[in-house]
Amino acid sequence: MKNDSETETTMIWRNQEIFMNPFKMHYKTKVMLGEGSEVVDAEEQYAEERDGMVHTYMITVGDVFADSYGAEEFIGEQALADLDLYLTKLQSAQTVGTEEINGVSATVVTGILDGKDMADSGEEWADIREGKVDVDASIKLWITEDGYILRHEIDATALMNGMRSGADPEAEPVDDWSYGAYVEQMTYGDFNTVPDFEIPAEVLEAA
Repeated sequence: MKNDSETETTMIWRNQEIFMNPFKMHYKTKVMLGEGSEVVDAEEQYAEERDGMVHTYMITVGDVFADSYGAEEFIGEQALADLDLYLTKLQSAQTVGTEEINGVSATVVTGILDGKDMADSGEEWADIREGKVDVDASIKLWITEDGYILRHEIDATALMNGMRSGADPEAEPVDDWSYGAYVEQMTYGDFNTVPDFEIPAEVLEAA
């Protein structure tokens, strides 16, 4: 983030483990300032599918918050919707080379995601934007020979600044700061090798 007098860097680190059939998830998140030198916020979440619902347990600032969601919608948003969006809605796609990630070769593809497609996809950007800002985002994908995404990287700087301006992406920011750069990168790996886990009893009891 930046304004006329200073620039501040915020990094969000997240490690997420997902199991399917039945669905189970565990993640930890840390928010760091100054290129990761200072942790200013942290949270942890467990989720598991039972009786057609996904039950979640969010741990933040020592408190546990429990909730339940329809299984199909929650699992799609967490594990499937974004990948379907990247593979089926990519525009102006170009192959720019090959790279190896964790010992697996991948073709590197760049392209553009239309803001409306992102809003309609049901994944994370729709919750933030509510479909009100039509700004495109550039994306870079690392795809295996079998068609699996090993990594995605989205430059959503224009998108995030557009959200701050409301429905008009050409409008000035609502206050005196803006995103100098907003980049999301996620690497997928350890397929079929993630160690199993149980939700701690103290978390279940505190919910």
